[in-house]
This record gives sequence, structure tokens and C-alpha cells, in this order.
Amino acid sequence: MSSASSSPWIALVGVAFGILLGEGSRYLRYRVDIWRNKRLVRTELQSILAQLPQKRDILNQAIGHIKQKRFLPMISVNTVTLGYYSVQESLYPHLKPIERNCLHIIFERLRVADEQMDGMEKAFMRAVKDKVLADPWSVFAGRCEELLASYDVVAELATSYLAGKPIDVFAK
Repeated sequence: MSSASSSPWIALVGVAFGILLGEGSRYLRYRVDIWRNKRLVRTELQSILAQLPQKRDILNQAIGHIKQKRFLPMISVNTVTLGYYSVQESLYPHLKPIERNCLHIIFERLRVADEQMDGMEKAFMRAVKDKVLADPWSVFAGRCEELLASYDVVAELATSYLAGKPIDVFAK
């Protein structure tokens, strides 16, 4: 009779152990996904830092051309941001506010810079054609200088993030 009364307990222990294993592996996969997403963002930031010299070079060349009253199209390969935007929503709850803010500023500055560079020629031609600016050359040279300064901010923020000490971009 002892074996019959212990049989339900053995079954319950087995069921509990099975649930524990299932939930444990699910939780482990969840934590591994978070780790992978964080690593993906870090790797992407390293790629961005490697890409910035090319972006700066294009802008510096464009400024040189503008100073000679010539326009150089600034269309280039867009900055690597696909990974960040693909994991942003699932990763945000696992980042500190200072990390979220830092990443937001980095990737939004990159998005805006790519849009500006891609549309600069069209905007310049429209400004010249419509004569909306007295001196479009200096205005567009100024825009290029602003983009260079924005890339400096991106480099500083990305470097701080990778060092594990993200800059508080909204510090008062």
C-alpha cells in the first residue's frame, strides 16, 4: 500500500520538475535574447564609429567644393542602424534610462544626418532655382558644418556608451 500512496507524489514531483525545466529554459532563452540584442547594439555602434570618418570626409569635400562655388552631391551609404531599430522595442525595458536616452540621440542624429545628406543636392538646387536664399553657398556650407558637429556628438556618445559610461544627454 505504501507504493500505491507514494505513486501520486512521484507523479506530482515529476510534473513539477517538468514545468520547472520548461520555464527555466524559456527564461534562459529570454535572458540570452536580451544579451544578444545588447551585443548587437554594441557591435552596431562599433560599426558606426568605423563609418564616421567616411561621412566626415564626404562633408569636408562638399564644404571644399561649396567654397569654390561648386556643389558635390553627398549621397552615400546610409549609416548602419538596422539592428538597433529591429531590437529597439524589445531591448528598451532592459536598459537604464540614461542608456535609452543616449542610444536614442545617437541613432536619431544618424537618421537625420543621412536624410540631410541624401536630400542636400535637391534642396540646394531648389534654393538656387527659386532664389529663396541670398547666398545659398554659405547656407549649405553651414549645414554641412552642422552635420560635422553632429557626427562629433554621435562619436562622443557612442564611445561613452561602449565604455559602459553613457553620457546623460538630458542632464540639467
